[in-house]
Amino acid sequence: MLKRILIVDNSSVLAMRVKVLLELVGCETLLSHFSEIEDELNIDLTKEHFDMIVIVHGIPLELVKQLKSHFKAIPFLLVAPHSQEAEISSSFVELHKLLPLAPMIYPFFDNKEIIGILDEELRTKGAESEILLPKVLLVDNDTDRLCKLEHSLKGAHLDVVTAICLEGAIAHAKKNKIDLLISDFNMPYCTGIDIFRQLKLINPESRCLLITSKPHQRALIEAIRLGVEDVLEKPLNENVLLQALHKLWQTELLKRNNSELVERLQDTVDALIEKDSLLRVIYKNTPDGIVLFEQSGNILEANDSCAYLFSTSNKDLIGNSIYSLIDDDSAEEVKAAIFQAGSNKQFSCELQVLLKDGLKIPLAGSFAEIDFHGKIAFAAILKNVSHLKHKEELLTEAKDLLEKKVKDRTFELEQAKDQAEQANLSKSEFLANMSHELRTPMHSILSFSRFGLEKLDLVPIPLDKMKKYLSRIESSGNRLLSLLNNLLDLSKLDVGKFPFNPQVHNIIPIIKTSIEDISGLSLERNIHVILESNLSQVKINCDSDQISQILKNLIGNAIKFSPNDSEIQINVLEQDECIEIRVKDQGVGIPEDELEHIFSKFAQSSKTNKGAGGTGLGLAICSEFVACHRGTITAKNNITGGASVLVMLPK
Repeated sequence: MLKRILIVDNSSVLAMRVKVLLELVGCETLLSHFSEIEDELNIDLTKEHFDMIVIVHGIPLELVKQLKSHFKAIPFLLVAPHSQEAEISSSFVELHKLLPLAPMIYPFFDNKEIIGILDEELRTKGAESEILLPKVLLVDNDTDRLCKLEHSLKGAHLDVVTAICLEGAIAHAKKNKIDLLISDFNMPYCTGIDIFRQLKLINPESRCLLITSKPHQRALIEAIRLGVEDVLEKPLNENVLLQALHKLWQTELLKRNNSELVERLQDTVDALIEKDSLLRVIYKNTPDGIVLFEQSGNILEANDSCAYLFSTSNKDLIGNSIYSLIDDDSAEEVKAAIFQAGSNKQFSCELQVLLKDGLKIPLAGSFAEIDFHGKIAFAAILKNVSHLKHKEELLTEAKDLLEKKVKDRTFELEQAKDQAEQANLSKSEFLANMSHELRTPMHSILSFSRFGLEKLDLVPIPLDKMKKYLSRIESSGNRLLSLLNNLLDLSKLDVGKFPFNPQVHNIIPIIKTSIEDISGLSLERNIHVILESNLSQVKINCDSDQISQILKNLIGNAIKFSPNDSEIQINVLEQDECIEIRVKDQGVGIPEDELEHIFSKFAQSSKTNKGAGGTGLGLAICSEFVACHRGTITAKNNITGGASVLVMLPK
């Protein structure tokens, strides 16, 4: 029947070894972290059937008590920590008190020994049994060293008695069946060989380990002849002592029943080799980096992909610190995550690898805390995410570009909206002004026509009055005609049907004629229009009618907004391939924020649109005519007052 085993784990490498060995001998194993067991204990696990429960050190005692209470009829097995870790050992002692008859597997056990223990437990299912441990006699005249060795051996749960001389050792041998003597080689009044010789007289099956700082060849030969199993040199390492002791005692126990285990172990070893080879192939050839490191950062193991990520060899990685291979921010993030991991023991971090050329490679790291032979270590899977970062950057750039386009388009739409609103407002103002401008001359024409008709009934007809009325009618008709002509001109310019006939002309006579045509308006207000130019002639390819209308509009505007008895200057300058015409007045000027706006259709300056009349079409027509000549027209305020309009025309 298939054996079912529950392993309650604490992320231990040794627990994984036990799982693999159990599966290789035909068992079904369930390896669960103790945090998962705590959540499921009262629901799922109580319904399950198990033939053995393996408890790994570090499991909460309360959980062990619950497991012991729920599973009373099945054997427990303990996985022990390293004995030198005092804090873990003390907690494991409490665990051992809860399960005093549970066999123990130590980190230094080899696979053969572990399988032997598992096989024994599975064959005696339900029987409370424990590993047969030796009775140890520890002899040393140095009391400090004696206490230290005694503490180490008792930490491995061995039954130990001590003596500081030959007489004390013999007294213990007479009271107890001593299985193993561990003695200092050189003592004040005897040697370890003398003690072993006397011990064998009392307990012939006892074995011996000697400890010496200066082994002598002759003494060693005598020890071997007497049956001493091993001689250990000082200073003595506790692990070395425990391993030697365990090896010696296991040799004795294995002599009793070894043939069956040897055959099964051979199959187990073959299967382990095959499975280990498969795991090694996967570990070595996986595209992601796998690294095992201590909490201090010291790298214990790493695969080839990891070495490739860090641009070094696998050999150079081992013993190096992982924190020195990543940037400072990444190192601090990993340390903080390790500190904050708590019971979860799993976390993820984004890292950056520092290369020799100063470049950085982004990595995504998944970390897990594990028990590495009784010590805390961390396993990490590192994935190169450069291509993902590149895609993320492209997406960010596309997002930023899209946001910019949306922002620009929104700005353009807002500008268009503002322009449309401004155009609508200007058109409304234009219609109001135009209705007023049309109504005024029309009203004048009708009024004076009515006055004339009334005078015709008089005898004699007053010719002076009639002449005055007809003069007013003519003046108003001319004004009305000018307004209509401006509207017609602007309409033709909008649809591109305004006649444009450029020819080579001398622009000076055109300017003088324009001044004379509008001189009547300037004389009424005693405004002097002065042409200032040192040039007798300036030839330019232009439409003389359009240039004349531009100048009349500009001079008319200057007269309209200038005070009486003032002066208007017209300057003509030749600059390279252009002709500059400047009309300068001494009027009210133009607000700075309206200098460009005044050339728009229906627009008037806020300083001049009240009381002066006009439709706001004159400057717009000037701008269109200048554009036909591929020139520019601008306005600016004079330092001394008034405004200047500057027209630049290419020759």
